Amino acid sequence: MHQTLERVQAEAAPIISGPLAVYLTGISLILTITTSHITAHILAAVIFASLTAHAIGREYISLIQYPIWFLAPSIILIAIITPGEAIITVWSISISTAGVQLAFETGLRSIASLTVLFFLAFTTTIPQLVTALNRLWMPDPIIELLLLSYRAVQVLMDETLRLSTAATLRGGQTSRYALFRTTKRLAASLLIRSVDRAEQVEMAMQARGYHGEFPMHTESNNGYMYSIIIIALLVITGFGDLP
Repeated sequence: MHQTLERVQAEAAPIISGPLAVYLTGISLILTITTSHITAHILAAVIFASLTAHAIGREYISLIQYPIWFLAPSIILIAIITPGEAIITVWSISISTAGVQLAFETGLRSIASLTVLFFLAFTTTIPQLVTALNRLWMPDPIIELLLLSYRAVQVLMDETLRLSTAATLRGGQTSRYALFRTTKRLAASLLIRSVDRAEQVEMAMQARGYHGEFPMHTESNNGYMYSIIIIALLVITGFGDLP
C-alpha cells in the first residue's frame, strides 16, 4: 500500500496542483464538515472524486475501497444503536427510522470528507505538502518533524520488507508456530536495524550539509479558476438557501 501510494502520487497529473491543492483541500474540508446540507456533501464527493479519478485513473478504485470498508461497520452500528420507532427487527436487533436517517447523513458526510482528503493524499507527496505548510509560516521545528517522521516511516518499512523477505526465503513462515517465532524475532531485529539505519540517515544528512533546515522545493500553482469555482459552489450549496 505504501509503495503503491507513493507511485500513484509521483505519476498523478491533477488539474489543480502545487500548494494551491493543499489550500483548496483544507478549505473544502472545513466547508464539507461544517455544513449540514446534503446537497453540499453530494457535490463535494462528486467534484473531488472526479478530480482524483482524472489525476490517477483506475488506481482510484483500488485505493478507495480500503477506507470505505472500515467506514461501513460504523455506519451500520449507528443505524442499530440509535433509538426510535423500529422499522426492522431481527431477533433482538432493531433498526429505527431515526437510526437510518442518522446513519445516512453521517455516512454521506464521512464519504464526502474522505473524498476531499483522497484528492490530497493521492495527488500530493509529503514534500509538496510540507512546502505548502511552509508558505503558511508553519514553525520550522514542526516542518522538520514532519519530514523526519516521513523519512523514518520509509526506513522502517524498507527494513520490515527486507527482513520479512529474508525470513520467507529461509522457510520462517511455513507453519503457525514458525510464523509466530519468526514474527517475534523480526520485531527484535527490526528495532536494532531501525536504530542503525536512523544513525546512517543522520550521518548522510550531516555529510550533505544539513544544519537544522531542510531545503524547500518551489512548486508552481495550477488550477486557480477551478479552485475558485469549487469553493464558490460549496459555499452556495452548503450555506445558501438550497436544501
